[in-house]
This record gives sequence, structure tokens and C-alpha cells, in this order.
Amino acid sequence: MKKILIITILAISILGCSSDSNSSNNNLFLNINIGGTNYSSEGMFSTGYGGEENCLNNGNLFLQYVGQVENSSFFIECEFVHFENVIDFDNPQKNIVTNTRLTDINDLWEANYGEDVCSKNNDFSIIYEDKVSNEFLRLKPNSAMNHTITNVAFSSEDATSKFYIIEGTFSATFLKGNIDVPVNGNYRIKIETLK
Repeated sequence: MKKILIITILAISILGCSSDSNSSNNNLFLNINIGGTNYSSEGMFSTGYGGEENCLNNGNLFLQYVGQVENSSFFIECEFVHFENVIDFDNPQKNIVTNTRLTDINDLWEANYGEDVCSKNNDFSIIYEDKVSNEFLRLKPNSAMNHTITNVAFSSEDATSKFYIIEGTFSATFLKGNIDVPVNGNYRIKIETLK
């Protein structure tokens, strides 16, 4: 029994190291400032949620996990929506990197708001749960919301996929009752597009 336990721990350690080195090699991250306090989340690759509803019906979309921060007071998770297929992602008439949007909702979280979600290519969503009040905070109406893709770089390819590194910045203001909660940061993620 001890031998099986040791082998299992060793296997988990090896897998953990290879996963960490993969992330480190790409320097993937989410840096986020919430109400004046900085938080960081090491980026992960190959995590996502698959198909997203496509408002414009101009190509399959994929919801990519960017990172999350959680403590006893709040939970914040960020995702990025991108074209799933190379034919759409590599098309400069479709994939206009200056056309971005910041939202507080995506398909995964629509049940919390009771509304239909229609994701768009290059959406960046920030889901903000106030764990004290057990409420999901919304973006402050008529306030500045910015998401800017600052760099898109080809990373590698194989027989079925092309991989890219995406970097961006974001800023927005959430409402907690009548209190403004400014949120801003930057990220670096790796995405996969299918050939």
C-alpha cells in the first residue's frame, strides 16, 4: 500500500512539474488590481469551455480560461472568447483585434443573471462574485469599460492546430451596492485554433 502511495505522489509531482514548466515557458499570467490591491494568477494552457453562442454567426467561438483570484471576500474569474478555427482566426477581415468588448457575463454564467448571452469574438469577461453578500456584481452602467489586445503572436503549430500567444489589458468599474469597485489588469494567454 505504501509503495502505491509513493508511486502516486511521484506521478503527481512529475505531472505538476511538467505542467508548471509548460506555463513558465510561455510566461502565462493574469495580473489584476481589485479596488487598489494587486493579485496575480499563473496562467494555464489547454483549459477552456468549448463552443460559445456566436451573435454574428461568422465563425465558431471558443471560451478560453484566463485566470481567477479568490479569497474569503470575493471570487473573480476571467475568460477570453476567440475564433475556434484557423480559417476564421487568420482572416483579417473577420478577426479585427481592435474590435474588443469587456463584459460581466458569458454563456457559463448566464444562469446567474437570467439573461441570454451572445458572445462576440475577442470578448473579455470578468465574473465578480461578492462572497459576503452571495451576489454577482455587475459593471457600473455608463462607466468606461476597456479591453485592448496589445499583442498577438504565432507560437507554434502541429498537424491539427496553430497556437498563438495573446496579450491584453482591461479596466472597468463594478458596483457593490452604491460603492464603485475599480478593476484593471493585464494578461498573457496561449490559445489553440483548429486547422
